[in-house]
Amino acid sequence: MLKAISLILMLSFISSSIFATEAMKGDNKHVRVWNKFADDSLKLHKKLTDGKKLEVKTSIGSYANVKDFYIEHRYFDKGRLISQVQWEKDDPSILHTIEVFVHNKKGRVVRDFMAAYLPFYHNAPTQTLISIHHYNNELHAFRSFDASGDIVLERCMGKGNNGQSVNILLDEDDLYNDDDNIMSSTDYKQCFAGFTQDKLGKYIIPQ
Repeated sequence: MLKAISLILMLSFISSSIFATEAMKGDNKHVRVWNKFADDSLKLHKKLTDGKKLEVKTSIGSYANVKDFYIEHRYFDKGRLISQVQWEKDDPSILHTIEVFVHNKKGRVVRDFMAAYLPFYHNAPTQTLISIHHYNNELHAFRSFDASGDIVLERCMGKGNNGQSVNILLDEDDLYNDDDNIMSSTDYKQCFAGFTQDKLGKYIIPQ
């Protein structure tokens, strides 16, 4: 499930990175807010991992035209992914991407926080996501916001009440222009029944 979520988020990241980069060049407040979010995500990572006996898996990552660009550390607690942090290989003090997962007592992810910088562009993250997760029987849904508090993604996967397979993905355009009436469908209503988190509130600070 987490691999599927990470792939979804990365596709969203790639599609919006160029536009976000251009938009941020003249927006100092945006730069401050998104950089603070990345710093706060790193603080949460340290809170959840420092001094704990965790399994750490390390690998080297590349892009199509940039070989061995980052070092990735993935932190596991009894098989559960707690966080994954990427640092630029040539300067390991420079954060490239971070994602932190908060679990409930049942081991389910209830929140995750992600910030990603473009290669060679570290003015501010070009993608930030705060995802709030919701479970309804065999359905797992989440709603994602950016660090400015705007809803940018909704996702739901699993089996509905009648055993039917559910696979819903709504990006920012879909959420504001529901041309296919997905948000009025029975599947969507089952996915998000009882889910009232339509604003970030305190979770704009990773915790």
